[in-house]
Amino acid sequence: MTRMTNYCLPLLIAATGTATFAAEPAAATRYLQEAAGSSLTFTFVQGDAATPGSFRQFTTDLSHDARNPAADRLKVIVQIASLDTGDKERDDTLKGADLFDAAKYPTAQYAAESFARREDGGLEAVGKLTLRGVTRELRIPLTLRASGDGLELSGETTIRRLDYGVGQGEWQATDWVGNDVRLQYKVKLAKAG
Repeated sequence: MTRMTNYCLPLLIAATGTATFAAEPAAATRYLQEAAGSSLTFTFVQGDAATPGSFRQFTTDLSHDARNPAADRLKVIVQIASLDTGDKERDDTLKGADLFDAAKYPTAQYAAESFARREDGGLEAVGKLTLRGVTRELRIPLTLRASGDGLELSGETTIRRLDYGVGQGEWQATDWVGNDVRLQYKVKLAKAG
């Protein structure tokens, strides 16, 4: 395959949502992602330029106990086919078999079984990201704040696309498309039910 210019490799997350939580603490409140006002974006380096993109379809499911964050649970599911970098040809390449292989692996999933307090007072989700059939541990720094009757969950982290096999053949090279992918997320959550 000839190297294609202006094509990048984002990775994601982060991200999952429709599964049910087992053994939730009685004090925990379940929150689900609202239909509007949430974003999951990424930035990667191609050549010498930072290139942005986003995933248009993803769901988030949070079980939260403000008094006991160690018992919090987070699940996010991202639809890989919803990837959008503003360039259809590039998007089709990213969804192809050498990169995300969206036909074989249509979703990415993040599942955290606990939250930990960071030194700065913020939270960190302790969980696993499954992308392109590869599951690896991933800690994600979070900010969680009240927003109306619900919560807003936000933060950012960096993952390496090659850790998850996103880049086969010539796409394994990092001289044109970098290995690091920066993820930024902002999710509006409402109480379930």
